[in-house]
Amino acid sequence: MAPCAWPPGRVLDLTRLLPGPLAGKLLAELGLPVLKVEPPGGDPLAALAPEAYRFLNGKKEVLVLDLKAEEGRARLLAMAREAAVLLESNRPGVMERLGLGPEVLLEANPRLVYARLRGYPGTPDPGHDLTYLAEAGLLGRFPWQAFQFADLAGAYALALSVLKGLLLGGGVYEVALSQAVEAIAYPPLPFLDGSVLCYGVYPAREGEVALAALEPHLWARFCQKAGLEELLPSAFSPRDPEHPACARLLAFFRERTAWDWEAWAREEGLPLRAVRG
Repeated sequence: MAPCAWPPGRVLDLTRLLPGPLAGKLLAELGLPVLKVEPPGGDPLAALAPEAYRFLNGKKEVLVLDLKAEEGRARLLAMAREAAVLLESNRPGVMERLGLGPEVLLEANPRLVYARLRGYPGTPDPGHDLTYLAEAGLLGRFPWQAFQFADLAGAYALALSVLKGLLLGGGVYEVALSQAVEAIAYPPLPFLDGSVLCYGVYPAREGEVALAALEPHLWARFCQKAGLEELLPSAFSPRDPEHPACARLLAFFRERTAWDWEAWAREEGLPLRAVRG
């Protein structure tokens, strides 16, 4: 086996809140050592959502550094000379005004991957997950109150940009959250909305189960293992309690608890799980 130069070096994660730190977490899980550089006031997420902060940053070393002070800027520049990656999500122009923009850092370390996260390309307009989803036409398709899909898209896009930069030997890479979510705003897929029997969430005796037997062979296996062979032609029948096939399936799932059904499905190799949370 050829020698492997992995990890390539340290990641300096200057980002805060959700998408940038999530990208840093993804890189940490790939084996890169990540140093989270926080301002004297810390990351606001630590106070707003401590559990989420720990989830995002638990594998990172944290260093408090005042980049408004000459000493802090000098220390970051010294660390950038030895780093492989720098992540930042400041408003446009902030790093340049601090004397730590990509031109300065790449002059100090030409192999540095400088990865910037922005809201929009070419404009300083502010935004958050909610506005990016609205602009991409996705607001009605995701539970935006509970899940930040645009931030997730941006985090993965930023991590992929870092990997591209490492392969190409450095450079500046910019990801806009608005573009990241638009890039994966695929048209709605039929039958994945819970409107048919083979794909949806059902109440059990206690809790709920998610059944995802979309392919014919999976639906056939489910019906056979469940003793519901009469439902074989009904995979795409409407999820309507008045429909006989739906009424039969609803009655079937009420026979056991969600966890009992999951244990059964695992034994039988079926795409069914208890609903958590």
